[in-house]
Amino acid sequence: MAKQVTIKSGTTFKTLKAAQEHFSRIREATGLGDRVAEPDKSDVLDVYRRYCAATNWQAEDAVDVTTEWDNRQRAAGNYAQTKAFAVVTASGATSVFSIDKALAAIAV
Repeated sequence: MAKQVTIKSGTTFKTLKAAQEHFSRIREATGLGDRVAEPDKSDVLDVYRRYCAATNWQAEDAVDVTTEWDNRQRAAGNYAQTKAFAVVTASGATSVFSIDKALAAIAV
């Protein structure tokens, strides 16, 4: 059976792929450094917080969401440049995270 994802706004995606495609469209439509508008912002923050809880990762005190280039070194030793979501703290600091990994971690 396919894993489903339900987000804060109440939308249920019948497959993980459908949820990933939904958030990919939001990410691609958001300009670099622009803030994600409601209700999508609340949904991304909800996915981020649930992802951190599911993986026992210390969540940032996020108040907003933007997009940035993620050019961190990958496991294979290479660097990839990918447009990614980043949570924004009250102080304005940003922290990039993978929405695809987050959705996979919270899918049931």
